[in-house]
Amino acid sequence: MVNYKKVSVYLPDELYQTLITYQKQQQLEAASDSVVEILSQFFQKDNEFKRYATVEKLEALENKVTHLGQQVTQLSQILASWAPSEASRTISVNSVEPTFGSTDFEDAEDEPDEILHNFLE
Repeated sequence: MVNYKKVSVYLPDELYQTLITYQKQQQLEAASDSVVEILSQFFQKDNEFKRYATVEKLEALENKVTHLGQQVTQLSQILASWAPSEASRTISVNSVEPTFGSTDFEDAEDEPDEILHNFLE
């Protein structure tokens, strides 16, 4: 059995009319049923996660989103400046062929021995 407590509240007329509209939309019998449902949703009764935020939390989130947006803009500009230009991405048709050293293998065989001999001296 649910134990109820009585709470008296004075509402401005505009808020009261909004409450009555909500009551009619939800097809609730009394304004107090509307208030109980609204408060239950607001506080997420039987749920450990809250679905509401304070004004301070919302302002902090807005600041973070603004800051993240600025960072994204800066990163986009940096990436655009780092991207290779079209000219540097194309390969020259007249490029010079690489040249390699001598293919005389007799010289290559003697060279390591000479290096070792000089090292041992």
